[in-house]
Amino acid sequence: TQALLSAVPVPDPDARENRNMIRLTGDVPSPADPPSGCRFRTRCWKAQEVCAREEPHAVPRAADPHPSACHFAELRPTP
Repeated sequence: TQALLSAVPVPDPDARENRNMIRLTGDVPSPADPPSGCRFRTRCWKAQEVCAREEPHAVPRAADPHPSACHFAELRPTP
């Protein structure tokens, strides 16, 4: 979600130059044969060993009304 939100077009040229876009790399997970643990770990820039071992559970995060299923979820500051 954070990578998708970072790709939203910004009309202000100054803000566009100074923003941090998240560029995903790696393989897109197969829906027919998802990887072990977190199914998005093959493209996640935060993935660590725990992501391969354990599937994350949806957990409510402070100041965010939506739960997040990530071992390393955090709120990103809005530009």
